[in-house]
Amino acid sequence: MITKIYKSFILTVSALGFSSCVNNWLDQTPSNGIPTSQAITNYNDTKTAMYGMYDGLQGNSKYNEYYAARMFYYGDVRGDDMQARDQGMRTSSCYEMRYTVDDAPAIWNIPYNVIRRANRIIEAVESKTISDADKYQKEINDIYAQAKVVRALVHFDLVRIYGNPYTSDNGASLGVPFVDTALPTDAQQGRETVAKIYEKVIEDLTDAVNSGALHKSVKVGEKQGFIDQWAAEALLTRVYLYKGEDALALSTAKNIIENSPYDLWAADEYADAWDKMSAKHTKEMMFELINNGTDDWADREGIGYLYNEDGYADAICTKSFVDMLKVDQNDVRINVILPVQMKTDDKGKPTDLYKKYGEEPVFINKFPKGQQGDPRLQNLPILRLSEVYLNAAEAGMKLGGSAVDDAVRYLNELIKARSVDVNSANVVDAGNITLERVLMERRKELVGEGHRFFDAMRNNETIVRYESQDNIGWHYALNEDSRKFDRTYFRAILPIPVSEVNANPVIAQQQNKGY
Repeated sequence: MITKIYKSFILTVSALGFSSCVNNWLDQTPSNGIPTSQAITNYNDTKTAMYGMYDGLQGNSKYNEYYAARMFYYGDVRGDDMQARDQGMRTSSCYEMRYTVDDAPAIWNIPYNVIRRANRIIEAVESKTISDADKYQKEINDIYAQAKVVRALVHFDLVRIYGNPYTSDNGASLGVPFVDTALPTDAQQGRETVAKIYEKVIEDLTDAVNSGALHKSVKVGEKQGFIDQWAAEALLTRVYLYKGEDALALSTAKNIIENSPYDLWAADEYADAWDKMSAKHTKEMMFELINNGTDDWADREGIGYLYNEDGYADAICTKSFVDMLKVDQNDVRINVILPVQMKTDDKGKPTDLYKKYGEEPVFINKFPKGQQGDPRLQNLPILRLSEVYLNAAEAGMKLGGSAVDDAVRYLNELIKARSVDVNSANVVDAGNITLERVLMERRKELVGEGHRFFDAMRNNETIVRYESQDNIGWHYALNEDSRKFDRTYFRAILPIPVSEVNANPVIAQQQNKGY
């Protein structure tokens, strides 16, 4: 049963100053949801189901295995730019990579529940069971297209977690079940290949993008918290890039950069713009999940609390990442990595954190306490324009030829937007740009947003945490096989959860190798 349906966003949007950015038809008080067994019979039911779909993405304190927390730190601490601060942290299992099939950090049930909610919308529209569809056809078509994008997003996330990168074997290995109908809870469906999942994800995305049904924002923030045309295209650039469809990734990214209302944060905006109350926040945020109250913020299990010193201080940047970022003293991105704030305890003695890290920047501040005084109230960034620029640059480099000029242009635009001195910004040209440089800028820009591990795996990079005590940095002791690894390491993909294996004999025969 849907227990809450994005309701805090709807109820408090005016109080937070977003009312001018939200379509009027969203400005209403939703009900408490409808049982999954009940049909969607009218437009109000369709809206309620849509809110429930987004609410599932967002999660809460009980359901934090997806974008409430785990999807972010799974992509962060399994890489080389972030780490669990110490043993016993909530992120430690992902970081240490010592898990077995019995205790692996699953990201399965909640994503598939979101897919189920999306499928209910899609089936209701396709079966023409909505009684007042003629009156609200435009709005219903928009919701239908959003549901297809969400279904694509979730399947894409799942196949990244449980399947090998497409680029490792052209998608020949097993991915996850693709669910495009509202299956009963006891359904026993087997895994599709990674290639098949990508095929269906791209089909859903292109159907939505080409339908003309998605709202095409002409000002930033018009559909804050919901998917519009530009957000769908941004997700499509990511999927194309992961699949190695570089020409399509580049052309789609170009269209967004040249025609969408979104713009990169300027250097003097960057640090403050992460606070959702900043006037510049929506300038670059193409799709984010809204947190406005205790029903949505995932309480103390949410990613904002895990990454904040005033929260659990659970995960930090690695020393190697901080050292890389500090090379360019003009790079403003260092300003969202904070040093320890509590330097002394109530007796005036140095805190343990300060004794360990000193003045070094360690804490990601992309979920700041901000004007509302609580990191749990910050929104969850899913798609930003900066990623689109980076997608374009990476695709251009991989295409080669004249596309390198595109790579140079888009990478330099991002570099300049992140430099306090544009004239001395560490820009590139056609003669010195490399794929490695593009990927480094990607690391610097997207740290803390759940990208690095997946980027490394799809590009066949080796993750190096440390190799000896000489370069251990802030890492605590790890098993040798998790200190340095690549995508051939079997723990680079998660095992299918034991609960699913026990319930589904088809899946039981398809467990990932090594588990």
